[in-house]
Amino acid sequence: MWSRSKGQRCWTEIPFGTRHAASRNDLPWDPTQKVEIPGAGVFIQGHIDRLDLSGDGSRARVIDYKTGKPKATMAEIVIDGGGELQRCLYAFAVKTLLDQNIEIDAALLYPLAREGDQALFPLQDVDATLEQLADAIALARHNIEAGLALPGIDADVYNDFAFALPGNASYGYLPRKMVLAEEKLGDAAKIWEAT
Repeated sequence: MWSRSKGQRCWTEIPFGTRHAASRNDLPWDPTQKVEIPGAGVFIQGHIDRLDLSGDGSRARVIDYKTGKPKATMAEIVIDGGGELQRCLYAFAVKTLLDQNIEIDAALLYPLAREGDQALFPLQDVDATLEQLADAIALARHNIEAGLALPGIDADVYNDFAFALPGNASYGYLPRKMVLAEEKLGDAAKIWEAT
């Protein structure tokens, strides 16, 4: 686990992969440099909530701040079926922009956790998680390029066009079609089952 080191530097709201140079001059990298998910051909951009960099530059910690209170099972969650990706994307950015071999801690932090409850949830194996996620993203891209843009497990819940789905979509249409979608998507659909 991370402990403060001599010369440690900290940043908040650090842009990465942006199109325009930031007005800040204290950043640890060029925010316009592209950040690619390794082997996936997918580029990401955004802002890292918090980055701590050790004085010697060999270790980094990325924090994704979360609102609300953590679930009881939060310590077991890694990517939550693709729903919990920010700390992973932050880690990809740091590895790309600083050093592929940098040791990274990536964690979720719930500032509003009740006193006495766990508030910090680090990934146990960052490198293995990033590899799993990069493989899933590469498979997803391959499927989309092959014309397989099929509904996923949250399609009926978060779809802005839900009104256009057939009647009773949650109980009839999507569950029936999901079996076929998972079959067509193949290994790419396995990410939905990941904790």
